[in-house]
Amino acid sequence: MTRPRRAVIVNSAVFTLAVLFGLAVTSARAQDVVKIGQIEAQTGANAIYGWMSSQGTALAVDEINKAGGFKVGSKTYKIQLIALDTRGEPKEATVQLKRLIEVDQAKYIFGPFLSNVFLAVRPYAGEFNGKILMWGGATRIHDYVGTPGHEFLMRTWNWDAGNNGFGELMVDNLVKTTGAKKIAMLFQNDQGGKVLEDIYVSMFKKKGIESRLDYFEPGTKDFSAVLAKIAAWKPDFLFPSYADSYLYDIVRQATETGQLKKFFLVRGSLGPGLKNKDGLDEYMVYVPKYFEEAEKKDPKVAKFVKAYKDFYKRDFPYDQAPLCSASCYDHVYMLVEAMKKAGTVDDPAAVKKALMSMTYDGLWKIRFDDKGEAIFNFDVVRLKKGGALEVTHINPN
Repeated sequence: MTRPRRAVIVNSAVFTLAVLFGLAVTSARAQDVVKIGQIEAQTGANAIYGWMSSQGTALAVDEINKAGGFKVGSKTYKIQLIALDTRGEPKEATVQLKRLIEVDQAKYIFGPFLSNVFLAVRPYAGEFNGKILMWGGATRIHDYVGTPGHEFLMRTWNWDAGNNGFGELMVDNLVKTTGAKKIAMLFQNDQGGKVLEDIYVSMFKKKGIESRLDYFEPGTKDFSAVLAKIAAWKPDFLFPSYADSYLYDIVRQATETGQLKKFFLVRGSLGPGLKNKDGLDEYMVYVPKYFEEAEKKDPKVAKFVKAYKDFYKRDFPYDQAPLCSASCYDHVYMLVEAMKKAGTVDDPAAVKKALMSMTYDGLWKIRFDDKGEAIFNFDVVRLKKGGALEVTHINPN
């Protein structure tokens, strides 16, 4: 017995509707995703400035997605993180940013932390002013954030100078606690060194501190001659460089002679001091957060450390964890809260406006100034001879 033709037509119609409904649901689900792009150096010579950012961001995205995502309006969204490794190469980063914006259509970009990478991608990113939101920790972002044509830009690292500047507050703390009156600066002769000169020469003068500045060429290994000249000037503290690759040699050679034993740093880690703890008298360093202490006292930090260990199945990187203060774990959660407040995931300008009006209390207490530059609490760690540590917590106004 043949099947009635009408039944075939009805069944075909039902099938067609089912397919169309399925496609519609699939499309709707595909749209309920917020894409976050990230351009940081995860490998290469400068990976220290991007590796932890990529680690913390991935952890936050995983936590948010496993919790069911987040709701904006009547829709629930999950996050797709597209974290690309620039290896610290400006040309590579430019290619990656084009892919993120043009192919992946990401409207929110985390990074970069490296200034050379930022300067390379800035002109291209500027073509999408108002259509994307880029926030990174690069020093040179300071020169552009808040200026016309850079409304897409926010800086996630706090600046050195100004009433809430971490460098300004650190120098005030140095003078108050040590009475320092003479500081010698030894910077590498490159863009980073010139930035430090521009900031700190005038800052020390304003605060009545006598200073001298010497430069060394990138790649230098033997600092004995310049350190001898500095020692003859008899400074209260040596303010050396900004990168651990040089700091290890400078601190070791300075302490070996016994002529320079007190150090003041606003960039660089505690590592060079710890390695030479028996030869120095004092090593005062800016640390966005001293995780070894914070883990014991702050439940949020303890939770983060445990979550990291569980997620990555390895020990917690205490030495690199402070760099999570820039474009990392807290910032994913802060971005989500801003989207909720703005009522949109598709309008970066509206989301930026929400970010500018809020304070996020996470691992750090983060807010932005009127230009779009971050202000957050930090620690000053003082290492004394033999390894004794003293931590001072500073909360900007």
